[in-house]
Amino acid sequence: MSHALGTKPLIYGKCANIVASNRSLRASNLVTCRAGNNADMGSGQAELAALLNAVATGSVTVQEATAQLASIAPAGAEASQNDTALLQANFPEVVWGEGKTASQIAESLQKIAHRQGMAAATRVSSHIASEVQKILPECEYNSTGASLTLKLPSVARKKLPGTVALITAGTANPHVIEECRVMLQATGCYCFKLPDAGVMGMHRVVENLDAVRAADVVICVTGMDGGVASVVAGMVECPVISLPTSTGYGASMNGLTPLMAALTSSAPGVTVVNIDSGFAAAMAAWRIMKNGARIRDAMSS
Repeated sequence: MSHALGTKPLIYGKCANIVASNRSLRASNLVTCRAGNNADMGSGQAELAALLNAVATGSVTVQEATAQLASIAPAGAEASQNDTALLQANFPEVVWGEGKTASQIAESLQKIAHRQGMAAATRVSSHIASEVQKILPECEYNSTGASLTLKLPSVARKKLPGTVALITAGTANPHVIEECRVMLQATGCYCFKLPDAGVMGMHRVVENLDAVRAADVVICVTGMDGGVASVVAGMVECPVISLPTSTGYGASMNGLTPLMAALTSSAPGVTVVNIDSGFAAAMAAWRIMKNGARIRDAMSS
């Protein structure tokens, strides 16, 4: 079986064989370890102690232990695992602000900013944002997009080459549009907006078609019937991302109708994100833009 993740499946395959051949012995080691003086250890520490014990007794070779270490969670458990994944992906971690206190958001923003130079939080109310800014005065708040951003002064904001066209069907969902724009800006993507360019305003897209076709990614923000993404995708060659919104009358079903319209689009290759998720659309565009920059760099070197 082929995989897109390089040698990882081979490593996992070896680990599976190791587990199968040493299952009973290592299981007893784990039970002994967790039942003894290591009862207060995290799961990662307990597994590490058991593995070291198995190496010491000779039941597992050094090479086998090295392969297994990759699957053992370090102390700090879930947060550490997430940190590692984010660092490997060079991905901007963002805090979901809704339902969290100002101190929780501020603490998360600080930790993330110190790790990756920039941090952001979405769905933050103005009241909570003002409390966060009392703790972190350097935070910038966008009230329309309900988004907080924090950047370390020592870190230069990286700009990605290329352009994102943000086509909006109307002005009924400014919070979704602005959330998307703020996240694009925070990740170094330049974007321009083409407002009121829904199905009834398609002439605005036609009038600016050269600029839209020159973009590297197009994001179509649309509610109601969700037809904009399909029409635009038929006019451009670049990736098109459909961002369905909950705007519309009853049969739009709070965004389900434009979501299904995008999923069943006759224009091939349209990317669809969740309803009202400006953040998701921005991250999809960022991934495309970042990989495009990497390809440009490889071709120019």
